[in-house]
Amino acid sequence: MDFSAPILKAWLALPLAQGGPPGGGGFSEMLVMLLPMAMIFYFLLWRPESKRRKEKEQLMNSLKAKDKIVTIGGIHGIVVKVEKDEVVVRVDTAKDVKMTFRRTAIDTIESPGPDKSE
Repeated sequence: MDFSAPILKAWLALPLAQGGPPGGGGFSEMLVMLLPMAMIFYFLLWRPESKRRKEKEQLMNSLKAKDKIVTIGGIHGIVVKVEKDEVVVRVDTAKDVKMTFRRTAIDTIESPGPDKSE
């Protein structure tokens, strides 16, 4: 027995049984649905990403020599020199191995180095 045909007919006849037209509701009903969706998109996606971007920018601007950092690739090191767009990082103090990274490759500052005033 095939039960799908009677269920489909009942589901299609539901709007007619409720007294409404089977067509769309109009612009105002669409706007009522679209406005909350836009607000959810703003508060759950766009706004937090904007905050993260500002925090990352502050992190990049506060980067200075002797900061202990971790790169996005997981390399740990100590900042030796900060240039305009690049950072020189000492990754092995015993062999004095230094690597150059772009500022955007720095993920976190584990512990800030001493201030220059000290």
